[in-house]
Amino acid sequence: MRTNLPVLTFSLGALLVCSCSSHRYYTTSAFEQQAAKHKIIAVLPAEMVFTGTQPKNITPEAIAQLEEAESTLFQNALYNGILRYADTRKYMTTVAVQDITATRRMLEENGISIRDSWNEDDKKLAEVLCVDAVVRMRIVKKRYMSDLASMGISVGRQVVSQVAGGRFPVPYVPNKTNEIYASCNVVSNRQTLWNDSYRGNSNYSTSSEQVVDAITDNFGRHFPYKRRR
Repeated sequence: MRTNLPVLTFSLGALLVCSCSSHRYYTTSAFEQQAAKHKIIAVLPAEMVFTGTQPKNITPEAIAQLEEAESTLFQNALYNGILRYADTRKYMTTVAVQDITATRRMLEENGISIRDSWNEDDKKLAEVLCVDAVVRMRIVKKRYMSDLASMGISVGRQVVSQVAGGRFPVPYVPNKTNEIYASCNVVSNRQTLWNDSYRGNSNYSTSSEQVVDAITDNFGRHFPYKRRR
């Protein structure tokens, strides 16, 4: 089992960073009014959803274990992404961000597991964590093929191109391993105050760390609660 998890982590996590095909973010008209009262927010463990064709030699329990491991990985990265752009030459952040170690400890002390936090009422979570709003992230990964298959298509196209000597066009064959959809929400009193989302494709050539950093860096860059200096 230990040999399967790293392979699956790589194949499900490999996102071609430059392939993001769509991006949009939303801010409610009432954001300024409601956010003016907010002093501290908390970043929750990210909800992970793996769909599509999964490897035959991995169990549902292993998939669940991987989902929870990546959940905290994305939580860490989003927390760092928000802080990275918290204070710049032009802007300053108007709220404090609760340390994620404290967030995890308080959830655990109140009997709320990583997976439970994905679906727990945001108002209850805010009370448990003693914050004014929570930040939710949801990552959906649809798997199309393995990394080896993706690499095989890429290498095959190169070989055919070399044999043809560039005399004939080589038909394009998609070699994406996954399609990924990521969303991030600021939620308070059961209302979404802000939302950002991305959709993109993946292949074998990008590490999972690059994927996570690319997604959360974008969310951090557009994160609200900022005002001009």
